[in-house]
Amino acid sequence: MTGIAPIGPPADRPDIPPSLAARPHDARRGLPIPPVNIHPNPGGGSHVDFTTINTTVSTRLAVERRCSLCGEPMGYWVAFLGGPRAAELMRYSDPPGHRECMTAALSLCPHLALGRHRRARADRPGAGIIPPGSHGDKPDRYLLGITRDYRTRFIPEHGFTVYLPSPFKTVRTYVYGPDGRIRPATDTR
Repeated sequence: MTGIAPIGPPADRPDIPPSLAARPHDARRGLPIPPVNIHPNPGGGSHVDFTTINTTVSTRLAVERRCSLCGEPMGYWVAFLGGPRAAELMRYSDPPGHRECMTAALSLCPHLALGRHRRARADRPGAGIIPPGSHGDKPDRYLLGITRDYRTRFIPEHGFTVYLPSPFKTVRTYVYGPDGRIRPATDTR
């Protein structure tokens, strides 16, 4: 892999869970690199692409009940982060993780943290792939659902995995404030 900084948590980010902070960091952005964002190169080696999920890795981690962001085993509770439609359908294109890691992603990932941050255009290298059935529009809020169990379903005709959580025990809503940054809303169920 290229562009990877030494392992270790940034000193000014105490909100990053230790397991996520221990991941290799992207040298340019200073962000921890989730295992689902490491992709094999055709000729060997690997590269980091934050815009695309490595389905092979994400499916394996989900089946092994490991966090998609830090790679460590998940305990009793697991978290799903997505828009209102994903929560309504209980179908997620992003794999589950620890509640703490998913909460950290809300401030670390520019696409989530900033309301005006958009995905790269599809014609740009490294722009990622919009999952089948997705419209690609950014939701006006994100919901963090906590559950005990989930199922993983691979859709071979698309080469894509969906994650189907059991009913959520709690749901926390995050909305964009006047400054354009995401923050917890007052409603939790």
